Amino acid sequence: MKRVLVAGASGRLGAAVVEELKRRGYPTRSLVRDASRLTAASSRAHEVFAADARQPESLRGACEGAGVVISAMGASLKLGRTRDPRATYRDVDYLANLNLLAEARRAGVSKFIYVSLYGAEGMRGLAYVDAHEEFVEALKSSGLDYTVVRPTGFFYVFEEIYRMARQRGRVALVGAGAASTNPVHEEDVASECADAVECGGHEVSVGGPETYTRREIAELAFNVLGKRPRIVSVPAPVMRAALQPLRLLDRRLYDFFDFAIAASTRDLVAPPAGRTSLRRHFRQLAGLSSGINPALRVSSAELSRHELPRR
Repeated sequence: MKRVLVAGASGRLGAAVVEELKRRGYPTRSLVRDASRLTAASSRAHEVFAADARQPESLRGACEGAGVVISAMGASLKLGRTRDPRATYRDVDYLANLNLLAEARRAGVSKFIYVSLYGAEGMRGLAYVDAHEEFVEALKSSGLDYTVVRPTGFFYVFEEIYRMARQRGRVALVGAGAASTNPVHEEDVASECADAVECGGHEVSVGGPETYTRREIAELAFNVLGKRPRIVSVPAPVMRAALQPLRLLDRRLYDFFDFAIAASTRDLVAPPAGRTSLRRHFRQLAGLSSGINPALRVSSAELSRHELPRR
């Protein structure tokens, strides 16, 4: 079978991709910046190659013997995960992948699979989006066979809403939270990436099985925790005005919030290819397997008023 190089294998998605490929019998190679950060799944790759993809010379040999490259390499959208605050989204999401693409071409790789984001065409001009889409443009003109996988928001992003509800008892939303999305589990996206190793198609959009408004996601988190929803709405113009000082003080953090505001205030609903329920995921975070947690603070009657529809 084709050896598959997985770039970004120390991240949540990359680790899931390695695990899915191994389940299907593919020999794998994990490309990581720091091998000590590998998860249990990624460390079980057949091979590990450590390199800083922003430095093209460090990638020499990374793709040797690989038939396919899957890149989940890029900056995290989780606050506090920035290892190098001076690195911009262009450095991490565009230039590093561009270096990997050059090495893939040099090594004779036949296909390159890249994970971008759903709804990018409506958010151009944002640094996070442009970094992804400029690489997509380079990939399309590379001469390699390719697939661009476009997921909606990953579950790990929405875990932050759950944590706010659990730790602070209050969730802050951009605006009224009326925009809809269908978040997708990383394992479901990993399955689509693995399918793309053999299947044709240059664009694959991936959403989860349930569509919620942002406010409903916050209510769902409180529901699972057995807490009364306490949701604060902050108008988007107010948030953007408050962010202006960050443009000079911390451009990476400014670009993060700039994207977060835009993504939170528009509908991002992709074809429901995923199978994993966000409700079930939140319940797993809460340590609930089934039934009613006896420690819930709210009665069943009160909880029923907050039960959310599945779409």
